[in-house]
Amino acid sequence: MIRQLLYGALMWAVCLYAFFRGGWAERVTAGGILIATYVTVLVLSPLAIRYQFVELPVMAVDTVLLFVLVGISLKSEKFWPLWLTAMQGLTILSHLAPYVPHVLPWAYGNAVAVWIYPMLIVLGFAVHSHHRSRKAGGSFSG
Repeated sequence: MIRQLLYGALMWAVCLYAFFRGGWAERVTAGGILIATYVTVLVLSPLAIRYQFVELPVMAVDTVLLFVLVGISLKSEKFWPLWLTAMQGLTILSHLAPYVPHVLPWAYGNAVAVWIYPMLIVLGFAVHSHHRSRKAGGSFSG
């Protein structure tokens, strides 16, 4: 329960920061993360069987977020979207964990969830960098 509260606080803090201070790429990314988080909560399997098998609905949500991040990476001139895309790609690969012999469900669940924390941290730094460059008079919009 504590982990979910900490994640929610970090997610909302970074996403609100992105909405108020970020450029288009930071805002779209924040929106994608928010939507993916809440849709994931809706499609998760019941707790008794969660992460026993590949969570296909969760993997589908993660795949859509990956495509959003790929699109941002292709359109943006910034480097940070590539980092988030790579981390989201690792999240997708984590969904293959049930095919590895003797992988416990909690390990699969943690492997899928762990990458969102560095993604949010990178997004927070990206917003800070964008805001600082705009404040300094930079015209970089990508």
